[in-house]
Amino acid sequence: MKKLLILLLLIAGMLSVFSCSDNNTSIEELPAPAEVTTTAETTAKEKKVYDYVHGQDGYYNIADEMTEFEMKSQKYGTCWLYAAAASMETAYFKKNGSYISIDPLQLLDITYLDEKDEGFFVKEGIDGKELGGSQPIVTFSLSDGFDDLVLDSSVILDADDREAIKENIRKRGAVAIGILDSDNSKKGWFGTYRTINYTKKDNFDHDVTIIGYDDHFPKEYFKETASEDGAWITYNSSLGSACYYYISYSAPLEYAISHSVTDKYGEVLSYDAGTEQDRYVRTGDITKTANVFHKEGKLAAVGTYNDFDEQDIKIEIYDAGIQNLLYSQDAKLDYHGYHTIELDTALDVTDYAIVINYTKGAPVEGEDVDYGELEYKTVSEKGQSFVYAGNVWNDVVNSDIKAVLKIDFEPNNCCIKAIYK
Repeated sequence: MKKLLILLLLIAGMLSVFSCSDNNTSIEELPAPAEVTTTAETTAKEKKVYDYVHGQDGYYNIADEMTEFEMKSQKYGTCWLYAAAASMETAYFKKNGSYISIDPLQLLDITYLDEKDEGFFVKEGIDGKELGGSQPIVTFSLSDGFDDLVLDSSVILDADDREAIKENIRKRGAVAIGILDSDNSKKGWFGTYRTINYTKKDNFDHDVTIIGYDDHFPKEYFKETASEDGAWITYNSSLGSACYYYISYSAPLEYAISHSVTDKYGEVLSYDAGTEQDRYVRTGDITKTANVFHKEGKLAAVGTYNDFDEQDIKIEIYDAGIQNLLYSQDAKLDYHGYHTIELDTALDVTDYAIVINYTKGAPVEGEDVDYGELEYKTVSEKGQSFVYAGNVWNDVVNSDIKAVLKIDFEPNNCCIKAIYK
């Protein structure tokens, strides 16, 4: 296993050229790392001085504490999965103090599996390995569990909220982001690290993972001087040869998502394939939805989505007829994204319903979506998901459900997951 590089004092004689290539560019086509020189040598040779050494103020790097992190080099067009895996691995370390390794290509097989009823499907003739994907697709696909792990949360952060991203990295783990990586004219070197600074807010084409930050990294150290000091320290899975980047604070990010996994749960029961277009229903001050499940075991947690900064919910467990209340628990969804809410008391269940009372809106699958090379498909069956409206529980497959809920789309299944011990 490769050892994670720790940012060392960048002085002459201590650095070596790090083998790093970009997704579509060979190492021979890229400019060589800038030479580290003393001030006297710079005067004589007219070379730029790289004498910056970070302090403790305004600096953090997961690399300093997680020395077992494996910097994997991506295969195919799978940067999004390598970025997601790194986020999960670091979050697990933060939470448990131990390291796990997640195979991004296994995640690809799970995500684009053909032998499933619903979810994301690659069109015939398209190579899923080169198609690409997104962090929400990761969330939707892995929240139903994989191997012995369960995706217990995905936090969607404001890509412009620097302090929120920093806090997440320090307390929770690495953050997957989208960047513009294909313009090599914006790239330079700082010792063994690549540097990049761009200004375009579109043409994002690559996912990397923020593992740290340095508020005082000099703006002059980018190939094109940045508008301010400071940089994100990132892991880039670069095709064939992974590397570390300093990405200027000036460079816009496409999104910022942090994933976390756990091995404390077992099977996940679910009818939904995610809420692909952030579909929600509202029936009043409180919106009540229910999923009915039929499996014996010990119910330990409930999973759901939240499309708001925060909202209060109440989880209720009923019998399968949604008549007799067996358990109740209040909870707060305090971030935008996917949540796992552990029950205060695990319940022995067989035939039962999970009801969630939402104060802002209840997530549902929504309709099928055709993205050209990729399709999002849903399947709903009678007796699975219900929405309370008009003083009755309405099955989402009823022909009049759109009129009853006063919505202009087919809701399909409610996004409530039953998570067993």
